[in-house]
Amino acid sequence: MVLTRRGLPRLSELVRGAAEPGVAGDDLDAWLDERDVPEGTPFLISPALEYDIDLNRYFLAPVMAGAAHNTRLAAAGDLCRFLRFLDECRGGRCWRDAGEDDHAAYLHWRRFDPAGPRVAASTWNRELAMVSAFFGWAVRQGLLVGNPVAMRAGRDQGRRQARGAAEVSAARARDGGGDRVAWLTPGQYRRWRDCGLRGYQADGLPGGGFRGRWASRNALFADVMVRTGLRLAEQASLTVFGGPARPGRAGV
Repeated sequence: MVLTRRGLPRLSELVRGAAEPGVAGDDLDAWLDERDVPEGTPFLISPALEYDIDLNRYFLAPVMAGAAHNTRLAAAGDLCRFLRFLDECRGGRCWRDAGEDDHAAYLHWRRFDPAGPRVAASTWNRELAMVSAFFGWAVRQGLLVGNPVAMRAGRDQGRRQARGAAEVSAARARDGGGDRVAWLTPGQYRRWRDCGLRGYQADGLPGGGFRGRWASRNALFADVMVRTGLRLAEQASLTVFGGPARPGRAGV
């Protein structure tokens, strides 16, 4: 997996004779700009250093272009692992030739093979969703006849059909359980903040053994996250210019 990056040397400087200086295709930045390829877009290169246009077109599709950066990276990584399995363990098979037996073998290796990674159910379900989404897109684009990820009818088929999702993956793990989200009350949060970030004791008094240097900054960072719902990267990139120009109401 590779990410697009601007500012690289020209193609004529990288590979002698690959392109004439100044001709079309020599300037990589111009090539990316002309095709509206965003910075950091993932793409896959085969072990033979081949670039598959149809395969990598998926990462420019609306379903991927509009996704969060981490989602695109996860999709590329999960798809790359399956394609590597096809190449190394299924006789160099291409993604266009993959069948349900190939994906079944991948399931066994990823989850149950003693010599495999034996990933958790939640990890497998995420990989399964990413891989199935790619092959579903390829089928809709006319690149494939069928999806190698076996599907089955959902339990509540009528409701799923109303939402446009009558089928679910047959390989989905059922031993993972749902994500359990634990909520803190405002009072519990303030105690966690004061004890964990500011070095206070449970009785509300400063702890004598606390040696943190940035207690106020860290507590303020946590308070802003709780009040705004921003993600870590989003909040860490804020500057003074991102805040209100004039003081607002109290508490805002």
